[in-house]
Amino acid sequence: AAERRWGDPHSPAVIRADWEGPAPELQAPVSVLSRAGCDIAPIDITDDAQVRMLESFVWADQCDRLAQLRAAVALARRDPPRLDRAAASAWLKTQLARPVWGTATIVFHSIIWWYLSEAEREAVAEVIEDAGRRATDTAPLAWLRMEIGGTEVGAADVRLRLWPAGEDVLLARAHPHGRHVAWCAPTAASPEGRSL
Repeated sequence: AAERRWGDPHSPAVIRADWEGPAPELQAPVSVLSRAGCDIAPIDITDDAQVRMLESFVWADQCDRLAQLRAAVALARRDPPRLDRAAASAWLKTQLARPVWGTATIVFHSIIWWYLSEAEREAVAEVIEDAGRRATDTAPLAWLRMEIGGTEVGAADVRLRLWPAGEDVLLARAHPHGRHVAWCAPTAASPEGRSL
C-alpha cells in the first residue's frame, strides 16, 4: 500500500499507523486562530518535573511510546497551548457561549469519555448541542472525537458532528493509541462522491 503523510514533514512528533481504506482529502489551507483546553488536573509541559511524572506512566518496555511522548512535549513547548484548570462542561459553556463569525469552532477530545462521570458526559453533550443550535453557516461548529464505545472491541470510533446541519458522521474506527485506522467515511474519490 502507498504511504500517506499529512502535516509538517519536519515535525518531531510523528504518529505512524496502519491505514485501511481511502485517504481523506486534507489539503485545504487551515489557519488556527486560537487553541485552548481544560483539565481538572493539568500538567505543565514546560516544567521538567511534571514531564518526568508524565513519562512515568509509560511502561518501561515501550521505548517507542516514550520517544513519541518526548517528541510531542518538545513540539508543544515551542508554542504551549492555553490549558485551564476546569471541568469540561463548565469550561465549554464559557468557550461556546457565542458563535464566532467567520470562524469554524472545533471541539475535540480523544479517549476521555470513560474518565468522566455519566452526569458530566451528559452535561458536556448538552453544552455542545446547545452551541450547535446557535451555529450558522458563517460560524459553524464541529464536534470531533475519538472515543471507545462503538461496536468494535478494541477500537475507538472517530466521529464528526457538524452544525448548523447537525449531521453526525462516523469517519473511522481506530486503535485507541492510533496504531491502526480503518477509514470508513465517504471521500471525494469514493463511489458516494461526498467530501467532508
